[in-house]
Amino acid sequence: MSQPVTTHLKARIPVLYYQQNLGVKEICSLLGVKNSLVYKTLAYITAYGVSYNPHACPRGRHRILLREDIKFILSLVEHQHCIYLDKIQEELFSLHGCWPSIPTLVHTLRHLDFSRKCISAHALERDDIKCAAYMNTIADTVLHPDMLMPKGWALVGRRCGQRRFFVRGK
Repeated sequence: MSQPVTTHLKARIPVLYYQQNLGVKEICSLLGVKNSLVYKTLAYITAYGVSYNPHACPRGRHRILLREDIKFILSLVEHQHCIYLDKIQEELFSLHGCWPSIPTLVHTLRHLDFSRKCISAHALERDDIKCAAYMNTIADTVLHPDMLMPKGWALVGRRCGQRRFFVRGK
């Protein structure tokens, strides 16, 4: 998809066509636009007197969340890792007077690089020092790394008694 053309560039087309007496191909090569844009702009000049359609609807929508709202959402999620979307909605309404929809919040959180992965509160509160101490006790107990065997694995040539794995969709 090509880049949208500014109204300033469209305003140059009738000047080049009517005052400079350039042809459509010359205008296209000079401005780097397509033939269809030049013909549409000249048709708008004839019909409306301006280089664009004044009756066309504006593109997109007005943003419901301002930058301050997005910063507030970011600080709220960083402060409370496990928070529901409706709680974010209520906090935004109570402090900023803005009531975005749940899909708007999901879209905003995706743009802030948050995902919907489930992390338990226990995993979020884990202590890295305790984890390192536990790994050190394992290192003291185990003499050789080959002695460690993850659950659900067996030696080569032996049958695994119980294997657990994730089945998608269940």
